[in-house]
Amino acid sequence: MSLFDTASGDWPSSPAQHQIEILPDTEAGVIRTALTPTSWTLRGRRNRGFVLVSGEGQLDFESSELPFISPCAIWLPAGKTARLTLKSGSRGALVSVSELAFGRAVPAGLVGRQVKDALLHPLIGARLQKPQALELMSAIEAVERELRSELPGGQEAARHHLVLALMTLWRISSPQPQQVQAAPRTIVRNFLHLLELHLRDHWTIAAYAGVLKVSRARLTSAVKRITGRAPLELIHERLVIEAEALLAESNLQVAEIADALGFKDAGYFNRFYKRETGIPPGRTRKRGAERKKSFPGFHEWP
Repeated sequence: MSLFDTASGDWPSSPAQHQIEILPDTEAGVIRTALTPTSWTLRGRRNRGFVLVSGEGQLDFESSELPFISPCAIWLPAGKTARLTLKSGSRGALVSVSELAFGRAVPAGLVGRQVKDALLHPLIGARLQKPQALELMSAIEAVERELRSELPGGQEAARHHLVLALMTLWRISSPQPQQVQAAPRTIVRNFLHLLELHLRDHWTIAAYAGVLKVSRARLTSAVKRITGRAPLELIHERLVIEAEALLAESNLQVAEIADALGFKDAGYFNRFYKRETGIPPGRTRKRGAERKKSFPGFHEWP
């Protein structure tokens, strides 16, 4: 059963068996979109965790439009509202947890405090490895299964699987959003961390600034002050580094490399690469092949 009503885009009423003592107001389930994009309004009454294993979408959050592509994860703490849109054919899972259930699920101790502190902040489209995404989806599906089960110990089992899902979200969590007056070096450090997570998503500078809770001008100023370069320059440099590595070391076609780096059009990738490096991608590939001939691998040693 799907957690969402994809026909209306509404969150359905909870069946009675979802209202349990240990995890009150907690729901979990699978999301599958049909042949058209589907949107939902996520109101801030509960914490929500979402994993996308296939497809792509967009999160309208705090005046920013944040695209994401599978496999990835999203976490919105209670009090945060957003509009979630998934393109046709997307598949994932979502868990909705009340503050009371969240507090009961997370274990006591140092790690528990770290989980709670980290998940006070949004996690937007953090990239996952496919096995990691499937594991997170499996944990969420297990929460749903145990919540619906009438077997003995179902509530405790649901809490167990919920803890596993929350621990996974904590481990992949992005830096905590910064206040406007955060130190420039802190802003830059967190920007660079986000850049590694979302390089292939081609976020705008405004999107990075929105997640970091600073203005675009503040982010640009901080990055220039610490690195001497504009944020967009750093983004382009990282894309070029990734492109050069794939061109020189992989057997992927240029169009496949463009797709792997988030370029929807191979022609645009070619123009971008030549503009940034002064040479077309094909020439970099040729140089890489010549370099391999000049420096044989270990298996070719006498």
